[in-house]
Amino acid sequence: MKDLREGKILRGLNQTAIFKSLPDDVLIKLSKKAGIEAFSPEEVIVWEGEPSDRLFIIINGIVTVKRVIPNKSDKIFAYLLPGSTFGEVGILENKSRSATVAALTDVEALVFDRDYFLKILHEHPTVAIELAKLLGQYLTESNKRITRGDKEKKVVLVFDLFNIHGAAELGKRLAIRLKKGSDKGTIYAEYPFKGTLSAALDLSKVKSNIFHHDSGLDILLENDKSGATNNSKIALMVDNLLYTYENLVIYLNQDFNENLSQILENIDQVIVVGSSEKSHWEEISNLHRSIKSQVQDNNTKIFTILINNDPTDNFNVYPPPDFKVVFSDETTDYQLWSEGNSKLASESFHEAVETFVDRLQRNNQIGIFIPTTFDVNNYLDTTEYIDRTLAFLGERFGGATSEEAKGIWNSEEIGLVGEKLFKVHTYATSRDLKKFLDEVVEFVSVIKVELKQEAMAIEINQKLTLI
Repeated sequence: MKDLREGKILRGLNQTAIFKSLPDDVLIKLSKKAGIEAFSPEEVIVWEGEPSDRLFIIINGIVTVKRVIPNKSDKIFAYLLPGSTFGEVGILENKSRSATVAALTDVEALVFDRDYFLKILHEHPTVAIELAKLLGQYLTESNKRITRGDKEKKVVLVFDLFNIHGAAELGKRLAIRLKKGSDKGTIYAEYPFKGTLSAALDLSKVKSNIFHHDSGLDILLENDKSGATNNSKIALMVDNLLYTYENLVIYLNQDFNENLSQILENIDQVIVVGSSEKSHWEEISNLHRSIKSQVQDNNTKIFTILINNDPTDNFNVYPPPDFKVVFSDETTDYQLWSEGNSKLASESFHEAVETFVDRLQRNNQIGIFIPTTFDVNNYLDTTEYIDRTLAFLGERFGGATSEEAKGIWNSEEIGLVGEKLFKVHTYATSRDLKKFLDEVVEFVSVIKVELKQEAMAIEINQKLTLI
């Protein structure tokens, strides 16, 4: 029993950002001072206003961070998943808890008391460094909320390293598609500014650096007169535009040489564009990995897309891109798209644009794992449950898909169990995730009972928790 407890604590510490850099022997030492506490659904773990006397680390389950308002619905700030911590800010500032935290599902959490956690920070500088990074992320998210206000503003970068034919067109189509059928202010910018787009427009009546296109899209004609230093021009541009616009699409061409870290905190989606030229792909893949390493703890999504002008070329590269599309050579880079222009009717290119827009708006992933067993290890055709789950997620999040998977888990009754599973997953907006996550948990809990499972798994943004 002691080994099981120690193993559970070690796994919990290893999946937590502030402790994962420590070697196992140190984690084992720390584990002896950690407690494990269990909470039932809807049970309050800490109340707003209580002393911040303990650090909590979620090792399984989902908790709700909220403000309880008498005679009104609770105001939900966030949901925390396995690997998340709470209580650290209050401990460092020696202030009372700023929000109420309650269990949404059955929850297991590691707990360190305040004095011991402060001792860890003094004895292990790497924990203090990781905590500083975590607090920096909190500050970044807070700044983003302040900059964007209550509106759901979206910023997209289309990064073209090699002046690939179709890359700028992709950026413009994304911008026009975001504007289409919406009253949201949307602007397209080319950076660094070359004037190539403006050359194709009638600017005789334009008295500012903004061109108002007939589609409703605004186009930024100049963006480098701020007087800012070379490493902060784009950051200043993004900040300024977000005060006015809700959708911002920036095409970064091959002359871009600023530090991306200046703006990544404000970016929702990065699209790295490549071609079938294999000599380019290593640099494109390196850029993808570099950006991913800088945004691994926020909601920025990075995609690679290969654009080819020859429909007969299979353009296979490794690692494979997220998208491959063919873009017609008949299209000029600087031609603005309209539905009536048949030259731009490349179906695969259009589908890629639609997918990027969909992923931009629904940037949270939810997965429910449906077993093919009943009562632990009795085979059952669970097609009915897969269909129910598809319908349930589709009604709330606009669609869902299923795929076959394999899983192995440790049953308390019979030990290791391997089985075929079906993962039913969907993409959700942040607003819908907050609105419906409690219903998702309730839905999975009902299926768990019907199938007599010891536990069922939910995956949210690549983090797995057991119900």
